[in-house]
Amino acid sequence: MRVLVQCPSCKRQSDAGDLSVGSKFHCPCGEVLRVPQVLAKDAAVVRCSSCGGPRTAGEAACGFCGADFTVRERDLDTLCPSCMVRIMSSARFCHNCGTRIAVEGKSGTPTEHPCPACGAAHRLDSRTLGQPPVAVFECRACGGLWVGCETFRLLTERMQDQVSTPAGLPGETGRAAQGHAFAQRGPLYRHCPRCHQMMARRNYAKWSGVIIDSCHEHGIWFDEGELHALLQWIRRGGQREAADREREETERAGRRLQKAKLPSRIDRMAGQGSGTGFTISKGGGSSALVDLLETLFGSR
Repeated sequence: MRVLVQCPSCKRQSDAGDLSVGSKFHCPCGEVLRVPQVLAKDAAVVRCSSCGGPRTAGEAACGFCGADFTVRERDLDTLCPSCMVRIMSSARFCHNCGTRIAVEGKSGTPTEHPCPACGAAHRLDSRTLGQPPVAVFECRACGGLWVGCETFRLLTERMQDQVSTPAGLPGETGRAAQGHAFAQRGPLYRHCPRCHQMMARRNYAKWSGVIIDSCHEHGIWFDEGELHALLQWIRRGGQREAADREREETERAGRRLQKAKLPSRIDRMAGQGSGTGFTISKGGGSSALVDLLETLFGSR
């Protein structure tokens, strides 16, 4: 039996009939959905499965579009995502509540790749997310996502193109994970589902707050909710702000290094003072020369 699950965020409908009750899967918009416990029931008021119009008592055909009502008695192998009444697999509307039926597709296609968090007992499913769609792997048990390197690059570029808020505004960027502790499931360090090598664990972009597990060759593993939080952080300008902060830190480190080298340079020149005709006093007697040297070495 087809079980249609409707996303509360984007209202897309996915066919989760092949999944067990309690399993998790991702809507194309990225929302994590769970397969509910449902009890099929028959409709109390019948509506046309072609146009959604209600049936007048005793009518054999729909008074709005002319469709034959007797068709609904066959092939009732689908559950409406709103009222859980059995409907036809070809129905465009639920004949009980009138909900428009627009299935986006199956929840996922099984692969042989093990879940990095759950282990070999759970295999990842291949599916598409987003618009335009990109291919990812998901785990039905924990709701985690495996995103290939090229796919992740496309996702981040897509989010950066949507950045409209200047980086650094209070409350608009900051840490993606601020105020939310992502669930850590399974081992702390995970293996790549493709090459089975141990993945590196790091805070993405140093300041995002999302700890990712990455394989340099194949992709990145995100626990439930992490990919959504990270992409929203990038969309708010977080990655641009992080790049600016990294550049500022590098420049500060360079200035500190120059300043640390300056005394030794002055000492070397002081030792050569007799040959140059200058005498440098560390007690400040030749402050003009010291100022000149600092200007030359860029250490002001």
